[in-house]
Amino acid sequence: MIDWLTVVAHGFWIAGLALILAALSYYYWLAGQEGRSLRRELAGPSFQKLLLVGLLLVGIGLSGTSQQLWQVIAAAAVAVGAAIALVLLWRTAAE
Repeated sequence: MIDWLTVVAHGFWIAGLALILAALSYYYWLAGQEGRSLRRELAGPSFQKLLLVGLLLVGIGLSGTSQQLWQVIAAAAVAVGAAIALVLLWRTAAE
């Protein structure tokens, strides 16, 4: 029988990595189109938001698929760190 919770947990980290890869690809293309450096594009808050949402999804997914306590703690630390950074980024953007 299929363990659907594990499938969902794996879906979270796969979606997170896909989001990060798509954001990198898009901002690489945008830097070329606009004639700006990739570093400048990646330093912008719009890319950072996508990166942090992707990291949050990766952390959630990995904490759901981890087998040992240290793995759960490491994945949860990634998720919590990404969530805190995302909140701080949205707060500074709103000001």
